[in-house]
Amino acid sequence: MIPPGARRPSLLLLATALGLGCIFSARRAATDAADGAPRWIALRERAPSDGGVADAPAPRSPGAPAVVDRATLPRCPEGSLYVPGGRFSMGSPEGQGAPDEHPQHTVLLRGYCLDRTEVTVDAYTRCVRAGACTRPVATLQEGAQPVSGVDWGQSDAFCRYVGGRLPTEAEWEFAARGTDGRRYPWGNDDPASCERLDWTFGSESCGGVGPSTVGTHPTGASPFGVLDLSGNVWEWTADWYARSYDAALQENPAGPAEGSARVTRGGGFNNDQVERQRATFREGQHPNFHDYDLGVRCAYDPSS
Repeated sequence: MIPPGARRPSLLLLATALGLGCIFSARRAATDAADGAPRWIALRERAPSDGGVADAPAPRSPGAPAVVDRATLPRCPEGSLYVPGGRFSMGSPEGQGAPDEHPQHTVLLRGYCLDRTEVTVDAYTRCVRAGACTRPVATLQEGAQPVSGVDWGQSDAFCRYVGGRLPTEAEWEFAARGTDGRRYPWGNDDPASCERLDWTFGSESCGGVGPSTVGTHPTGASPFGVLDLSGNVWEWTADWYARSYDAALQENPAGPAEGSARVTRGGGFNNDQVERQRATFREGQHPNFHDYDLGVRCAYDPSS
């Protein structure tokens, strides 16, 4: 991520030209008018639709562990996929990645369901109309594009509204990497075009102004068929951020008990650095932070 004091590139000038001055600049630390607390914390150092039920598809690539016959799989809400859980090495090996991706450690996860795509503007709008969610900060997205401008509390409220929860950081990384320790959801080769993800390649983001419609980069799918885990918009997770991991074996970890920032994952359309698109890359953001390239994806406990 970004060294302290630096931020992701901003669309402030564009937003001003469009008359959307309420978009927060990612280069500036806004403060809460009530308590003066910072709206964001950059803590890195460099180095579904309506709740129906559908059958979960089987894993699609060698990075996914073997599972039982499809007919016996647990069931997931419509729009989500079953991730069978298993054992994997979380974080980066020694000598690779950034300091907060260490130490690499073994994690055991139970099976869970995860949204196949990021939450869309339309889906979030239904929650607002139902009175269960508050409106996000002004966003350039619409329709089937991912919602953004939501802080951690808004993201958590949406996932609860649809009967889910925010994924833990371990669940998010496992869904992106599977069991073979790949660097990206699709494998180990660095992105060199817009084929597999929406990011800033060259001088412009692949989707133009704002992110792409969700699910438009199928060749960037993870071992479990989950889409847009790299690029498009960053995604909130449930965990508090810590500068390092616990080295011990962990079973269904939920992260630190407390903290001052929550973990975001996945990179965004406005990032032009390859390292930010890696499956192990992490950021710590204040729970009140919201940005034009930060959205949400939900996890669920499967039913039998």
